[in-house]
Amino acid sequence: MADVMKGVRVCMARGAVEDAATLLLHLWAEAPGTARLRETSLELADRFPLAEPAAEVLRCAALTSAGRGALPAAAELARREVGVWRARCQASPSPEALTGHVAALDVLASVQRALGEDEGVAACLAEVVEWQYDHGDRAGVAWGLRELGVLALEAGDLDLAGTRLTRAVALYREQADQAPVRLARGGCRVLLACVRWVQGRPAEARSSLEAALGDFGDDDAAVDVLRLLEALDSGGDLPESVPVGGEFGQLSWA
Repeated sequence: MADVMKGVRVCMARGAVEDAATLLLHLWAEAPGTARLRETSLELADRFPLAEPAAEVLRCAALTSAGRGALPAAAELARREVGVWRARCQASPSPEALTGHVAALDVLASVQRALGEDEGVAACLAEVVEWQYDHGDRAGVAWGLRELGVLALEAGDLDLAGTRLTRAVALYREQADQAPVRLARGGCRVLLACVRWVQGRPAEARSSLEAALGDFGDDDAAVDVLRLLEALDSGGDLPESVPVGGEFGQLSWA
């Protein structure tokens, strides 16, 4: 490891960030978890704050650390990766940079969720929404609001969940009526129906479910909606089997 680490320092001194990153990725695969390796990975980002290879190293380091149970260290590494992508977006907000930024926030949120830091997950999603809004991606804003709605639903804040999901549905309705948008909108409507159901507002729940049927068409998801409508008509409680989980901050490193 000492010889490889020496090579990393030589590469950094020469400005060869890709070569340094390749060596560090090798070390994370072969000898992960040492304080020196973690510090050197962070140093790479310090020296090359806009370099995508540095972000790649930080992501690998964060996920590897999380897999070893070192969640606080993983959170620090993930925050630094977010910092690299944020800086790249500020310098040149390309679609690729924005995608990398969201993916980095997803890693950080996943670690924060594992740590029980729900406020941190919400902050990551708020950053997603802010950046997508600033760069005109209305579908991205809708997706972020959907995920924030799921967080509120998980926390038992039904009013906030309903507000966020209603806004997400409205934003999806503004998009071109293409299949991915219709399916995403239908998913939001099912979640909104669940909120209204639990709130004791069955008429609104039915309206959302019927609208979701129109969105799903002949997609397999329509069958689940029909089952929910049957359960709603029976006057029972919301079935426990209904999936209400989000997509963001759900990465696994096992």
